[in-house]
Amino acid sequence: MRMLVLAVVVLATLALPSHAWASEVFGVESFDTAVVSNAEGAPATQAGSHPFALTTAIVFNHVVTGEVEGHVRVRTYGDPKDIAVNLEAGMIVDPRATETRCTEAELESGEGPAGCPNGAAVGVFSIYFDGIEVTGEPVYNMAPPVGVPVELGFDAAGIGVIMHVGGRVRTGGDYGLSADISGIPDEHPIYGIKLTLWGDPSASSHDTERGLCAGEEAKQKFKETGMHSSCPVERVAGSFLTLPSSCTSEPMTTSMSVDSWQEPGKPVTPTPAMSPALTGCEKLDFSPRLTVGLIEPEAASAESPTGLSVDLKLPEEESVGGLAEADLKDAVVTLPAGIAVSPSAAGSREACTPAEIALQSADAPSCPDASKVGAAKILTPLLEAPLEGSVYLAQQGANPFGSLLALYVVAEGGGVLIKLAGKVEADPMTGQLTVRLDSNPQLPFSELKLSFFGGARALLVTPPACGSYEAQSALMPWSGTPALAESSTLQIDSGPGGGACPSGRFEPSFMAGTANDGAGQFSSFSLTFSRQDGEQRFGAYTVRLPPGLLAVLRNVTPCPEPQASQGACPQSGQIGTTTLGAGPGPDAVYLPQPGQSPNPVYLTTGYKGAPFGLSIVVPAITGPFDLGTIVVRAAISVDPHTAQLTISSDPLPVILQGIPLDLRTVNVTIDRPGFISNPTNCNPLALSGTISATGGVGADVSSPYGAVNCATLPFRPKITALTHSRPSRAGGVYLHVKIVSGRGQANIAKLKVDLPKQLPSRLQTIQKACLAVTFEANPANCPASSVVGHVTAATPVLGSPLTGPAYLVSHSGAAFPDLEIVLHGEGISLVLDGQTQIRKGITSSTFRAVPDVPISTFDLVLFGGPHSVLAANTSPCKSALDMPAAITGQNGAVIRQTTRIGITGCPPTRPKRKKRVRD
Repeated sequence: MRMLVLAVVVLATLALPSHAWASEVFGVESFDTAVVSNAEGAPATQAGSHPFALTTAIVFNHVVTGEVEGHVRVRTYGDPKDIAVNLEAGMIVDPRATETRCTEAELESGEGPAGCPNGAAVGVFSIYFDGIEVTGEPVYNMAPPVGVPVELGFDAAGIGVIMHVGGRVRTGGDYGLSADISGIPDEHPIYGIKLTLWGDPSASSHDTERGLCAGEEAKQKFKETGMHSSCPVERVAGSFLTLPSSCTSEPMTTSMSVDSWQEPGKPVTPTPAMSPALTGCEKLDFSPRLTVGLIEPEAASAESPTGLSVDLKLPEEESVGGLAEADLKDAVVTLPAGIAVSPSAAGSREACTPAEIALQSADAPSCPDASKVGAAKILTPLLEAPLEGSVYLAQQGANPFGSLLALYVVAEGGGVLIKLAGKVEADPMTGQLTVRLDSNPQLPFSELKLSFFGGARALLVTPPACGSYEAQSALMPWSGTPALAESSTLQIDSGPGGGACPSGRFEPSFMAGTANDGAGQFSSFSLTFSRQDGEQRFGAYTVRLPPGLLAVLRNVTPCPEPQASQGACPQSGQIGTTTLGAGPGPDAVYLPQPGQSPNPVYLTTGYKGAPFGLSIVVPAITGPFDLGTIVVRAAISVDPHTAQLTISSDPLPVILQGIPLDLRTVNVTIDRPGFISNPTNCNPLALSGTISATGGVGADVSSPYGAVNCATLPFRPKITALTHSRPSRAGGVYLHVKIVSGRGQANIAKLKVDLPKQLPSRLQTIQKACLAVTFEANPANCPASSVVGHVTAATPVLGSPLTGPAYLVSHSGAAFPDLEIVLHGEGISLVLDGQTQIRKGITSSTFRAVPDVPISTFDLVLFGGPHSVLAANTSPCKSALDMPAAITGQNGAVIRQTTRIGITGCPPTRPKRKKRVRD
């Protein structure tokens, strides 16, 4: 930012010939500039050098009408009102190049002891009126008014025409310097202006044309005495003019615009003036120094919200005869690995919109305070005080880069306003941040410092482990020479809160349960697990529900693929909601945010081989960020022996679009009415599981659980049975056993049935039982001769009955094969194990571990035919078939009943005839 002085232009001579062809409208007849390296007028072409002089000449449309007493008489076509001259971007005018400055009172007092001091002179000007020519008058470096970075002033002695040239930076454009002359007096028709500024105002070569030695009085004295007056001043090391530090092979360009008092607001813009292209950029030095550090280095804690400073310094060149340091063009700073965007920063954060920053405008930005993430300070040799301002978070997508992350750097002071846009790139795998500030203004600065705020809502988070971390940069100058690589190291030497460095610990908390623990009652269900700062991050989780804690699926329409994976399920499949907490420190951000819709959890069709699944959908929208939609899938498996549900999630997201999520809390609440049903067993149980970390560590977790009031549940199951009347040696006996249980009852836990002695087991069928190893590998591979029956079980949990075969399975060490019932339905498989005993010709089957699942009806049909498991040692019609049973409820209630087996096909019983007694 070598900023600002408005320097207004150049030309060594101004010829004002008669132009009869001049346009008879207000306008500019000629506009010229000259940048010279010495008093002989040689062009200045060395980039970064300090030229001898810069001259600008403007001739307005006019026609010469004659000459009176040596003065040209002209007719003009309007009076200039405001003139703006735009210097080549990178051309610098430094107001510090004089030992003093002139005040407005001194300028208005005219020449003499009360006038402007000689040491404030920086050039000369000439102005041409109709019939009057004022040439060689001094130009002074003024003490500028508030809000103006630099001002020049001159007084056309003798005619009371005082003009000011105000310097400004072209904010919102190329940030070059412009010089404005506003409100030019219109008492005299002006047809030409010439302004020459000196590169070294204190040089002795200007002693005869400086201050009191310039102007009409000095010229008259020279005529009278033949001697030039000398006005030496104290030497000043700095230069007033510096050429740009870029070499583009294109001519330097100076443009202008002017309007008239007759048509204000309608500027005329003549063809820009050209000066020779600059060369020699390879001679310019460029030696910046970068320092990256924590705002509070004494609190260099791992995995903690942090402030960060990025400090870039450039040396100053003070020698008039030397070359300026090349200006910084592009800066690419890669922050240390592990320094990432903190999710906690999104809470209550806003972003600055394009309209609010107004990058292409000279207006001050109106970004909300909640978008402010840091402070900016720029020290420039051109201003006494630093430029200060803020760093703002740019609106996602609606920024000059269309990126997720971008920053605006705003600094102002001394009438200068700088607004820069920086792109922030986050590595999608690691979150490491790279900040790019490209095409920076060609203005000199000695220091640029960006300080990102600390605190719980800091934009950044420190690395998750102690150690040394290196920031790297590539800094490219406008001179086009190779980029300079700079690095800086910061140290993390403690854990969160100043404690011990993280050691890979992973001890998540876990809590789960139902809101209503009444046995057999419907209730909402919730599970929550959390981790602390410094612990490893969440990977995946597996949660095992206690036996009997069931999901009633019949009234839910599972979400199919691909909608389940896309997070686009219909509401009919929603069973609950989820909440995620993310970010380090005490102020984690939670999704959903207040005012947002709950994050839905959907029941899905089969997933990863399990009969059902979950689609957990979280729109990652918080503060000004929209990272898209998180969809976490989970499989719901059913234990084939206990019907116990196990939920196994896919890996939880760790990073989205380069922003580490840093999940702290995960909550899943299943609250669909009539969906979760409590067990009817009130024994102490537990919800257990395993939560894994991204580092591979797994933590076993458990939360106690127990239903209450089981004793109040009714328990009235009923058993009926039926067989046929005509058994055969080849066909055996058919038997149909049915169990019926009403709603709201305790579920069956155990069942023991003794078959009547008249229906013994068939040895030849028992001997054909399936081997246990075959059955356990795949029941379908068992021989057909081992299939002895079929079962249909209806449950209010499912929309369709479970059905399947009944096998005889031989287990090693058991005297008799077990009756194994395999049920299938809606992707679920259940196995009921009935242990068989035969004593004194009576076959008993005992089911010791019946799942805590409500069964409306249970129909077991034992086949007749060649593989019948039962035989008959007499006709069933000849005697009563009684089947004793003991049924134990999950609540401990026991019912003993004897069921008389019904028999179909028996002939009608004929009444016995009474014997006749003969007399």
